[in-house]
Amino acid sequence: MKLLLASLLLMLASLVQAAEPRFDAVYFFQSEQTLQDKQVNIEDLARFSRKMQSNVWNALKKASMPNSSGFLVVAVRSDGEIAAWLDMQPALHEYYENQVIEAVKKVPPFAVAQGTVVFGIKMLIDTPKWLTDRAKHTARSKPAPKEWKKAQETLANPGDMDELMLAVWPE
Repeated sequence: MKLLLASLLLMLASLVQAAEPRFDAVYFFQSEQTLQDKQVNIEDLARFSRKMQSNVWNALKKASMPNSSGFLVVAVRSDGEIAAWLDMQPALHEYYENQVIEAVKKVPPFAVAQGTVVFGIKMLIDTPKWLTDRAKHTARSKPAPKEWKKAQETLANPGDMDELMLAVWPE
């Protein structure tokens, strides 16, 4: 009986797969010239992105959740502070959203001379039960975190990223 129960538990465990975060294209909210003006080293930003992706993967590797796709949006300020927002469909449970945000904040920031650098990276959470049940990255090309929408309505120039960051993430 114990052998049968153990076999059944192993079978059930093999059906429940952990979340598998995957990343794709990066969207920069600021122009290349603006990044140069802010003295951002692209290699440092790339290292930051790779470490961030690794931290997120480690934070969710044992989680069990439904498939989801969208964007992880990250802001790095000149004072070294980091903020992150998710724009995922369906939205992640608040617990897992906080896990992702905290994983991002643990990464040492890249240098920014003044203001804030903001970028989004396509992210999906894949928890396949079968090979045919694979998640796909969002078809949207630009992230739009829900926390930004209300602030954008109050701004004279909602496209100015430094102004938007001061509204949603005051110093």
